[in-house]
Amino acid sequence: MSDTTILQIASGFKPSTDGVGDFARLLGEALAKNHGIRTHFLVYRKPQQLIDPAEIAPNTISYADGASPQQFRSELQAVLERDKFSSALLHYGSYAYSSDGKPYAFCEVMEELARRLALHVFFHEVYAEGPPWKRAFWTRGEQMRSVGLLQKIRKAGFTSNQRFVTQIEQFSSNGSEILRIPIFSNVGEPSEISALSARKRQMVIFGQLPTRSRLYQKKEVLEMVCRSIGADKIVDAGSGSGPEIPDFVAGTPVERMGWMSEAQLSQLLAESLAGVIGYWPDVWAKSGVIASYAAHGVLPVMVALEPRPVPKDEPRSYVDVPELESLRSPDGRIPEEVLQQLVDRTHGFYVAHQSIERCAETVASAIRA
Repeated sequence: MSDTTILQIASGFKPSTDGVGDFARLLGEALAKNHGIRTHFLVYRKPQQLIDPAEIAPNTISYADGASPQQFRSELQAVLERDKFSSALLHYGSYAYSSDGKPYAFCEVMEELARRLALHVFFHEVYAEGPPWKRAFWTRGEQMRSVGLLQKIRKAGFTSNQRFVTQIEQFSSNGSEILRIPIFSNVGEPSEISALSARKRQMVIFGQLPTRSRLYQKKEVLEMVCRSIGADKIVDAGSGSGPEIPDFVAGTPVERMGWMSEAQLSQLLAESLAGVIGYWPDVWAKSGVIASYAAHGVLPVMVALEPRPVPKDEPRSYVDVPELESLRSPDGRIPEEVLQQLVDRTHGFYVAHQSIERCAETVASAIRA
């Protein structure tokens, strides 16, 4: 039996698609297995189909009856009366507990909880920004007030990247400094990594449909990546499809896989050369897709969706397009040994700084401080 029990609060949970819930579940597994810290998960949005409790043992789980601050408060009080916890860990996002981006009422429930338990917060998102014709512009004020409240009441605080650290630390805090923990792979971490020479000559594009759709608009970049690594097929993995997902990219066929389970996606990545994602370079560390590529020894290639300033010497678990282009031979290909060196570098960074166990070590130390 674990000697410590914590309450982890997540917006959703398996089998529903919820990246925050997946992160909490895998973190809870590592905390129990390697650090003697058991978790009771309290889930805000109850999925239609519930997970088999045996799948997460020795951890346990319960759900609010409905996705509202009032119903969550009721279940939270029942859980606190039933069990004893050393502390609580909230997995927070500006839309995770409010579909319209107005989370302050939920954060007030967290303020009540912080009066009873030490509350730690993992800020997966901070607050949204946008022009006046976007909803984010009008909800940004409430989202900032929500972060300010959580920053005030928290003990330990975590987030994935420096931009979020800067945003959070503009609010005064009664807790310790915000610790940076890059997001780990939600689809597994193989213990053995095959060399690129033993893999299929295919490139994966994985993620949510809007992200994949934006990436397919950059056909010249995708063509360059395919040619550089010698890929003869693109595999599109993720829910949703439509005319924005092409059948070919400059003659390279695109195979649509649709939704895949964690095990299926892990197998796909383990036998592929590279994975591409369209993302933002200053917040790359919050991408579970980049983490999944790196964890499987796939070459993670990031196509910057917009230019943003980033430290050029900051270690990272991906390769950007300019670096990839600079390594091509006159025939447009990157030598196999150079590709392998890139993979060894990105996978090595992941293991050392970004893995589930690195995250669990940091969280466990903060919880027990």
